[in-house]
Amino acid sequence: MTDGVGNLHTAFRSFWHPVAWSAEVTASMLTVTLLNQPLIVLRDRDGEVGAFIDECLHRGAPISMGTREGDELVCPFHGWRFGLDGAATSIPSLGPDAALPARARLGRPAQVCERYGIVWIALERPRSPILDWLDGDDASLGEFSPTAHTSKVLAGYQTDDLLDASHFPFLHRSLRSRSPRLGSYEVRAEHEFGFSTRVSYGLTADERSTEGWLNYSCAAPFTVTLRNEKTDGRLRRTFFQAIHPIDEHQTRLFFIVRGPETDRASLDELRAVEETVQQEDLWITEAQRRRLLSLDDGVDLHVRSDKNGIMYRRVMRHLLASAQPTMDSADRSADR
Repeated sequence: MTDGVGNLHTAFRSFWHPVAWSAEVTASMLTVTLLNQPLIVLRDRDGEVGAFIDECLHRGAPISMGTREGDELVCPFHGWRFGLDGAATSIPSLGPDAALPARARLGRPAQVCERYGIVWIALERPRSPILDWLDGDDASLGEFSPTAHTSKVLAGYQTDDLLDASHFPFLHRSLRSRSPRLGSYEVRAEHEFGFSTRVSYGLTADERSTEGWLNYSCAAPFTVTLRNEKTDGRLRRTFFQAIHPIDEHQTRLFFIVRGPETDRASLDELRAVEETVQQEDLWITEAQRRRLLSLDDGVDLHVRSDKNGIMYRRVMRHLLASAQPTMDSADRSADR
């Protein structure tokens, strides 16, 4: 059992991760890296998205350095050609009539899909689904997305920040008028790889009134939704936040905001505010000095208002513990 977790834990390979906006993926090969695994993502003639390991199995050359010619990907090193199902269609050095080895095919991640305008990949068979966002398909809501920043932020602590309501009036200039007092957390759901909570915020000193409700949902390892409601339950804003763990040092945050505002001027103004909020979050999370998200008590000092962070660590402990037998088997196989 580990006492902390970084960006590249083997167990994360069997979960969904965002890798690109849908609009970024075209017929051309888009290169991305997920958990230090180089990949190419592209669309076929019907617009369906597909993904391959960015490596020719012949000598390890990046396929992305080659070309796409029709429905074939051509390796730049020896000219091997692969169809969009990954199987080799030609090995020029063997001649046009040669039988091709059955192993001559590009590696593929276990699954790829699109949801909420994002391309998702699971390197191994996913153990849980992508987090449902109840407001994600409401056609009456306006929508915008801040820049999907790539930064040197540990994915676990970035997720912890997304679940943290107590930093708002201190870190974010646009929220400094908010009272820092939080109400008690109501746990609405808790399951194998996630949870949902509700907390009142802007609590007055006499605890007789609040500014509103924050409804959080978390799906391991790095996806969070937040629904900000007025005291009567009407929507203020709803957020979908998913972190792409690129490698040991880098993450990319995919962030979608929806709300009752639909006119372009209002959405542009809200986007500008949210861009500033994003930069403030990145400024502090990049400065955090711990290299691992601590999962054991005694490292991070928790208080009552850190309920979400405590529950997140519980989920992550379970995730790693439940994956341990599989990982141990893989390690033993590698040693043989």
